[in-house]
Amino acid sequence: MSQINLHLIEPTLFDQTGHSYTFVQCVLQANAVAQNKYALHVWLDHRGSNLFVNSSCTVHAYFYRRWRQVQKIFLYYRLLQQEGTIFVGTCELWDLRILAFFARLLTAKVKAKVLVHFHQFKQSSKKLACLERIAAQQPQFIFATPTDKLTRIFSTRGFAKCITIPCPTYPRNAEPMVANTEFKKVLYAGAARSDKGFAQVVELLDYNRKLGKDILFELQISAPNSQRYDSETQIALQKLHSIATHNVVLHANTLDQTQYLNLFKHAICLLIYKPLDYANKFSAVALDAFYAGCPIITAKDTWMGDMAEKYGAGIALATHEYHPAAMQAALERIIQDYAVFHVQAKAAAQELSVMHDPSRVLEVVGGFG
Repeated sequence: MSQINLHLIEPTLFDQTGHSYTFVQCVLQANAVAQNKYALHVWLDHRGSNLFVNSSCTVHAYFYRRWRQVQKIFLYYRLLQQEGTIFVGTCELWDLRILAFFARLLTAKVKAKVLVHFHQFKQSSKKLACLERIAAQQPQFIFATPTDKLTRIFSTRGFAKCITIPCPTYPRNAEPMVANTEFKKVLYAGAARSDKGFAQVVELLDYNRKLGKDILFELQISAPNSQRYDSETQIALQKLHSIATHNVVLHANTLDQTQYLNLFKHAICLLIYKPLDYANKFSAVALDAFYAGCPIITAKDTWMGDMAEKYGAGIALATHEYHPAAMQAALERIIQDYAVFHVQAKAAAQELSVMHDPSRVLEVVGGFG
């Protein structure tokens, strides 16, 4: 039986940072386990031509950041007329509008199945009205999101084919439950961004030093995919460099996957993300932390906070607790019982690794007729 074409669309992917790389890597691994059921095509940023070179896929280093939104128009027009599945891994409303327009324009010429995966969706009355129009025109589109809260946004707008797919991730390391039970450092992992609370992390470091504490802080300070720091983060970086740098480890450059995952050992991970921005979003960094047995300090009423509280794998703070004294208190509480929090994080990993098995993505790709 011939392979089915599966086109993974990730226009901003060019290195190993961020959820897009992990997402694609996991789909590739799942396809390998499924004996390469799909002929995978990965469409990414032109700078990512060397990614996935040893994987069973065809890499299309197609997108240029400045022109990617225009390039999508030509690409979707072409792919919609080919047999297979278009899988937009990090979908935006613009992607959906293009796909819906051409699906309506081409009608009988459309041969591809469309699966869009929304990692986030900022609601407004205009955007929700747009969803309702598209739902009436293209009910065959398949919608996937990583959280039930996000899925409900689309199912309540009229889309019949909606499903929650916990974001796929690499297999959990089956090490003993009692490994790495000694606390050594506070960690900030991922690109330095204001919505991920980088400024709050720097405030906590400064507060810690003013208290006379000398806990090791290890921070990734690399820029996001845009290669530009937002203004709040720029101010925080200036403040960071004014603080005594002893017992502070900074990573300004991108780490490979092994280096990145090693950050979580013996650590407490700070995910002081802005609650409104992450109310219905999934965090791969939180999952990476749990897999390493690394407790987290994060925001209430988010997926991260819900998991931390459900499994006892960290502490979730309310918005009014987003100040250094409350964060320091949470930090000291976890340090005091670090071995307990570590074991509970590993227990969370055992359950979450099943939910986040990459094979679930391919099941959805093959489903819905």
